[in-house]
Amino acid sequence: MSLTPTGARILHCNDNGVVSGHPAAMARLEADGLVVPHNAAAGTHRMTETGRKALDEWRQTHGAPAAPLATIPPKLPKKVHEAVVTAAQRPDQLVPGRDDQAAYWAGETWFRGPTLRAVHAAGYADIRPTSWDPEPMTYEQTGRSLFLTPAGRAYARVRGNIDVRRRRIVIIACGDKKLPDPGLNEYGNPNPGYPAGKLYIGDYHVSLRSAADTLTSPSLIRIASALHGLVDLQRPLHPYNVRPGDPRAVTPERIASDAAELGTDDADVIFLGGQDYVDLLRPSIPHLFAPLTGGMGSQRGQCKQARESAGRREVWWKTAAALHEKHHATQRTA
Repeated sequence: MSLTPTGARILHCNDNGVVSGHPAAMARLEADGLVVPHNAAAGTHRMTETGRKALDEWRQTHGAPAAPLATIPPKLPKKVHEAVVTAAQRPDQLVPGRDDQAAYWAGETWFRGPTLRAVHAAGYADIRPTSWDPEPMTYEQTGRSLFLTPAGRAYARVRGNIDVRRRRIVIIACGDKKLPDPGLNEYGNPNPGYPAGKLYIGDYHVSLRSAADTLTSPSLIRIASALHGLVDLQRPLHPYNVRPGDPRAVTPERIASDAAELGTDDADVIFLGGQDYVDLLRPSIPHLFAPLTGGMGSQRGQCKQARESAGRREVWWKTAAALHEKHHATQRTA
């Protein structure tokens, strides 16, 4: 019998066998044969052997469930609830509005301004900074895209029964070998560049990218460009010849701005590439997990193992999550 995220949290936090929780959740667990009544006066149940087996299977697949909320959040109005649940099912956790091409222009579900404002007012989504902000900006000032906050994910888990976690971002190193310069058009102007996801054609970069594709969604992959910073796969780029440390190389300040705009502080982050890029990224993403070791040949072999082994990928993500927790625990006690 499979568990819902809410049911898994209840059983995990009551694994001494005596179980209590929200009445609706307990009714679901009882109907599934995972608990049976224990003390009617106290409203408690007892976990069955089937329940223990289901909990063990959940832990092996997902790890320990998140701690339950101190209180069950009130259910939001229908459209606002739908917006949070929709965002929780997207890899980027975007609350889609009319300005979001990935939703509106593609004919997918999107929400109007009053719904977005209500989601923001509930504390379940917020904007991210951009490099051109003169100072910290608010949603009311900018109307920019909203992304789920930890509270929004917690609501989706409890009220939507969605097993939503922090976003899983993968950053990969760029590469020396690139497509040829596209040249000039008939008017002497430069032709458009190539999408960043197609510009780099060296075997090493291709190996990194193929591993990244098995680790996360394309929308959460970024290329660490020695010239341009953290770029998404669709950004048009022209060929260039810049390495970290060169006079024209991207600055640490630009990397910090890109990382903030990407929301790496509220994400588990894996980097695939060499130590020079790790040194460039680490100050802005302290919880960065860089699993590759050795030379390029060895790293390509490790990428191949990750492509072929779901277990290897999950170990990497569990390590990235642990680094995130450790970093933020240190921040809270500092």
